Amino acid sequence: MSTYSYYNGAYAPTEEISIPLTDRALYFGDGIYDAAIGRNGSIFLLEEHLDRLLGNAPKLSIPVPYEREELREILLETVRRSGFHSYFVYFQLSRNGGKRKHVAEASYGANLLITVSELDPPSPQTIQLVTFEDKRFEYCDIKTLNLLPSVLASTYAEENGCGEAVFHRGEIVTECAHSNISILKGGKLITHPTDNHILPGITRRHLLSAARKLGIPIEERAFTLEELFLADEVLVTSTTKLIARGTVLDGKAVGGADEDNLNRLSDELLREYFENT
Repeated sequence: MSTYSYYNGAYAPTEEISIPLTDRALYFGDGIYDAAIGRNGSIFLLEEHLDRLLGNAPKLSIPVPYEREELREILLETVRRSGFHSYFVYFQLSRNGGKRKHVAEASYGANLLITVSELDPPSPQTIQLVTFEDKRFEYCDIKTLNLLPSVLASTYAEENGCGEAVFHRGEIVTECAHSNISILKGGKLITHPTDNHILPGITRRHLLSAARKLGIPIEERAFTLEELFLADEVLVTSTTKLIARGTVLDGKAVGGADEDNLNRLSDELLREYFENT
């Protein structure tokens, strides 16, 4: 068994879970999701992930059929039943419906899907990056199921031997296909502000907290592709990686000039993870 799942009251190995055609995630990507990591029966930063999921639901008028406490317990119970020691937890709320039609009626309910899969704990790593034009819609701040642009960008990255694709709108860097991106320059941490062009990443938030704790100045502003190429360090943050060091961008070496601050930030995020799981 590689993954274990929950769907609308049923716990089972993923291959035994059935999802009805009335789940509008199938036809329209009509839903939201979140994801976290954990170990030893706990889920790292669970309350923050619940905040984001439950905060996104009303933005799309998706009804939430669970109280927060009940949702938390279902997530933890799915983790317990999986039997995994270290894991990745994916959970999504999708709108339910009757026959296929574009209109999302107010009477529609919602479906809850959870999957738990084995995952090694995070550790320091380096990745190669490739740029990819950001053609997504204007709801990038909502963690919806409409991930086709990210799929295309991630596939492009893999085809080019890279671990992540860097989205940009013209000369402005926004984020990555499934990560946030920041840079270190002149002793400062620079990252795109949390507007509708990026997902407000939870690990990104903790990166900023770590920088404040360590006395590293922060600039939340748009930065350019030129600044990215000239950065002292390139930092990619996500739930599963926590923090990874970008070393190559479009085939050119980047970063490598502020290893001290990079390691201090990485050590702080890893310390927080291992102390809280």
